[in-house]
This record gives sequence, structure tokens and C-alpha cells, in this order.
Amino acid sequence: MRNDLLGDRALHDKAVKAFVSFVRAYSNHEASYIFRIKDLDLLGVAKTYGLLRLPRMPELKKVDRTGWSDVDMDWNTYAYADKAQETKRLFLLSQQANAPAKPRALPVDKTKYASWSDKVKKKGEKEKRREKKDRKKGWLKTQNQEGTAGEEKVNEALKRNRTESGESDGDEWEELAREERMAKKLKKGTVSQGEFDDAFSGL
Repeated sequence: MRNDLLGDRALHDKAVKAFVSFVRAYSNHEASYIFRIKDLDLLGVAKTYGLLRLPRMPELKKVDRTGWSDVDMDWNTYAYADKAQETKRLFLLSQQANAPAKPRALPVDKTKYASWSDKVKKKGEKEKRREKKDRKKGWLKTQNQEGTAGEEKVNEALKRNRTESGESDGDEWEELAREERMAKKLKKGTVSQGEFDDAFSGL
């Protein structure tokens, strides 16, 4: 197989593309619990494609390479069978040789260039948390206001009962006790201000 690929660089390019596509498809398979990339013999697959050397890819970084050997050859002289393709390759090779050496790049802060979608996602989560916090503050504020309003109503009812003449029979005491219970429920938030008002609208 390798001997066939040695005759034409185009065949090797196709074999590398096919190998990379196969590995990527295998690793991204929906049934990943069955098709596990770590259980796949990647070197064996590379041999079946007749690869002369292993391509650079993340799936091969941690693979044990015992039993694999790259073909010892000069890659600059490895030619395409097609004359036009070979001429183009030689032209690009000469351009690379004549190009000035690029200065070594400084190490890049990867967090600065995090993917846009991740930044948007984090920003959205932050906004949701802020909205939730604001809603909670508003709710607590309204609960406090409703609680004070409920207490005022209970106090008014108590004053009315005190100012009235001594006609306070058992029913009035029950009504007063009910008002106090409702005021406590209002303060706790188990009863709304509207329900409280409806319960004592007849007073």
C-alpha cells in the first residue's frame, strides 16, 4: 500500500484526508458510548490507509507509537504525478524558501481570545443572575411594604375595638384573632395584600 502512495503525492494527500475524516467522524459519533475513540487502534487504521507519516491531530497526541515508523524519505522531493500540481508545489516551496524568517511570536493569553459564543454565554448568564437578584430585591421590598400595611390595619381594628363600648362578645374576639393571624400570614408572604383586604372588607 505504501509503495503505491510513494509513486504519487496526490494519493498520499487523499489518504491523509480520508484518515482524518474517518477519525473525526468516529470521535463525533452520536453513539459515543459504543464508538469510543480511545478503544480504536488509530495506528492500525493509519496503516490500512497506507500513510507514510502520521498527520498532526489532537486525537494522536497521547497515542503510544510503538509499532509505527514514518517512512524515511525527503518530503521536498516527494512529487505529484500531475505535472501542473507539481509545478505549483515547487513554486510555493521556492517562495517559502525565499520568504524572510518570521519573528517568533510572543505567547498569547488564550483567555483574551476565548470564543465569541463562550463570552456571549457567560454574559447572558451574568445578566440572568442580575435580573433574578433585582426581582428578589423588588419582591422583598413589596413584602415589607405589605407587611407594614397589614400591621397598620390590625392596629386600627384593635383601636376600634377598644373605643367601642363594652359590647365585646366572643364573636368580636374571634374576629380580632382572625385579623391577627391574617396579618402574620401577610407578613410571611403566604397571603397577598389583595386577599387580606378581601377578608376584612366588611369591617
